[in-house]
Amino acid sequence: MSRTLAFVLATCLAAPTVTACGDEVQGGAILPELRVASVGPSPIVPGTRIAISGGGFVVPAVANLAVIFRGAVDGEATEFAVIPERVDDRTLIVAVEGEVEQALVRPSGRFAGTVSVLRSPLIDAPQEEVGTPVDLFVARRLTPRLDAFGPATLYVGETVTLSGDGFLHASEGASIVALDGTMTLEQPAQAVAISGLQLPAVPPDAGRRDALSFTLTPDVLGILPGRFDGTVTVINVDRQDQRDTSAPLTVVGLPLAGPEVTAMTPLSASRGQWVVLEGRGFTAADGLLQAATVLELEGRFTGSGGAVQDLSGARALTLVPDLVVGNTSLGVVLRVDVDGSGNPRGLGLVPGTFEGTVAPIVLFGADATRGRGLPVTFTVLPQRQIIYIKLLPAFDDALSEFGLLAEKDAVVARVLEVVARDYAGISIAFTTEEPEDYAEFGVVEVAGYDPNGAHQFGLDNTSGKDVGNLRFNDVIGGYNADTEADGYAAYGGVFPAEFFNMSPTLADNPQASARFDEVFGAVMPQLGGRPAEAGEAASGARGGKVAEAVRVFGNLVGNTITHEVGHSLGLAAIDGQFHNIGDNPGWIMDAGAARPFEERAELDGAGPAVFSPQNRAYLERILPL
Repeated sequence: MSRTLAFVLATCLAAPTVTACGDEVQGGAILPELRVASVGPSPIVPGTRIAISGGGFVVPAVANLAVIFRGAVDGEATEFAVIPERVDDRTLIVAVEGEVEQALVRPSGRFAGTVSVLRSPLIDAPQEEVGTPVDLFVARRLTPRLDAFGPATLYVGETVTLSGDGFLHASEGASIVALDGTMTLEQPAQAVAISGLQLPAVPPDAGRRDALSFTLTPDVLGILPGRFDGTVTVINVDRQDQRDTSAPLTVVGLPLAGPEVTAMTPLSASRGQWVVLEGRGFTAADGLLQAATVLELEGRFTGSGGAVQDLSGARALTLVPDLVVGNTSLGVVLRVDVDGSGNPRGLGLVPGTFEGTVAPIVLFGADATRGRGLPVTFTVLPQRQIIYIKLLPAFDDALSEFGLLAEKDAVVARVLEVVARDYAGISIAFTTEEPEDYAEFGVVEVAGYDPNGAHQFGLDNTSGKDVGNLRFNDVIGGYNADTEADGYAAYGGVFPAEFFNMSPTLADNPQASARFDEVFGAVMPQLGGRPAEAGEAASGARGGKVAEAVRVFGNLVGNTITHEVGHSLGLAAIDGQFHNIGDNPGWIMDAGAARPFEERAELDGAGPAVFSPQNRAYLERILPL
C-alpha cells in the first residue's frame, strides 16, 4: 500500500468509531443515518468512477468522509482509504486513477471484500463507519457484448438503446456504435448505402454497463421514411486508444417512420398563449444540421363575423414551434406581428374557429417529410391581455415603512380589486403569479422608491407609444436603454414608497394633503404610529383605522398600476399625447399633477377615477370582451 493511502487510512481511523443506528442524538448532535446500499459499476477499469450509493453523506462543514476498501485483489490482501467526491447526501464517487488504480486494477481478476464509508463529524458526535460486502471484477480492458437493438420502430430524434454488457463510461474512454447496411426509402423508392457510420453512445447511468444509448439525429439515417437492413457493432476505445469490438448484430427490416401529431392541447386559446402538440419524430431547429420541424395547418378558418378563409393546399398556414422538447413535444405560441406595411397579422389576431388538420413537417437539408396530420377543431379566442403584477422585495420594504407589512395580503387583495374594477368590460386580467400558460404577457413591477431619483409614483418605461397594443409583452419595470436613449427616465415600475411625499409632515409637495396623515398616522412609524398586526384590519380596537389604511394604500397602488398599464396599452388615445389634455377631475389618464391625493385615495367623495369616454372607447376596440 502506498504512503499516501496509508496516511489517509491512519488519519481516518485515528478516533474510535460506532455503528450508525438512524437519526438519534449522539453526544448532543443529530446526524442522519449513515448507510451504504450499493457499489458499482462492475467490472472496474482504469478511469471508472465508482459510485457509492447510500445516505447520510453530509456536507464537509458537518463531517469529513472517507471511503475504505478492505479485501483482496486476485488473492492479494489490500486495505486503503480515499477521500471521495461528494455528489449529494446519497452518492459518493471514487475515481479509479493514480494510486487507486494501482491498488485495484489487474489485467483480469476481482476485488472481494467490503467498501465502507467513514464519517468523522466536525461537531459533537463520534465517528461512524458503515460498509457493504462487494465482489467487483477488475480489468485493464473490456470487450463489449451486444445482445439487442431497440426500439422496434425508429423515429427521428428517438433515444435508441442497445442492450448487452461491457460498455464504457465517458471517464473510461468511449463506446461507439457502428452501423453498416442499406437504408431503403419509401419515397423516392431507392436504396442508400450506410457504410462505416460511427455514433458516440453512453450508458444510461453511472452504475450500469448493460445498456448503451444514442440519439437518432437527422444525420444518422436521414428523415425520409424507410427501413434499415444491416449490422450493428459496438467498439470500445479506452483511454490508451486500445480498441475492442463486439460481434456484429444483424438487423433486418428496421422501420424508420415519419413524424406524427397525436394530440393538441388546449383546443381553444388566445393570443400569447401556449399550445402544446404531442407526437413522435420531431427535431429541434439546428443550423449546423440544417434541420427543423414546422407545423402545417390545412383546412379553413371561420372568423367570428362569419368570414371564411381557405387554408387548403398552397394556402395552408405554417407555424414555427417556439419550443421542442425531445422528439415528442412541440410548443407553439399564438403570436401576432406586423407585415411590411405595418399591419398586424397572425393566428391570434382574429377570433374564430379553425377546422382541418395539423401535421408536422420535418426538414433536413434538401429533404422534407410531411407526417400524419391530426384532425382538429381549434378555437381562437378574442385577444386577452394578461398583466403580471410582479411584487419585488422593495414592495415589502415600502409596506414596512407604511406600517402595513403584516397586512400585505389585504393590501394586495385591494390592489387587485381596484385594477379589476378600473378595467371592467375590457379583455384584460391581472395576476400576482407569473403565468405558466402564456408566453406573452405584460409585466408591471411594484418596487419601493423611484430609482430615477425623480420621486415619481410610477413610470411606464416601455419603448414608444404602442398605439393599438401591438406588443403584448411590455415590461413596465427595470432598466430600458432605448427609453434612456430617447431622453426619458430609464427605470420603470410603480414606486409605493414615494407616496410619503403626499404627507405634509414628511414632504414639501404641492400635492400633500392633511388627509394623508389622518389615514396613515395610526400605523406609519414616521408619523408616530404603531405598525399593524396580522389580521388587525378585521378586528381589534384599531380595526377601523387599520382597515382604512389598507384600503387607501391599496387604492394608491392600484390606481397607479391602472395608469401605467394604460400607457403601455397605448393611452392616452390622443395623437401625439401620453396624457389627457388639461385637468379633468376623475379621469385616470390625466397627468400626475392633475390627480390629487383624495382622488387617488378615493376619499371624501372623490374617485374612483375612470377612463375618459375616448380612452374607454379605445380600450374596448383593442381588447373587446
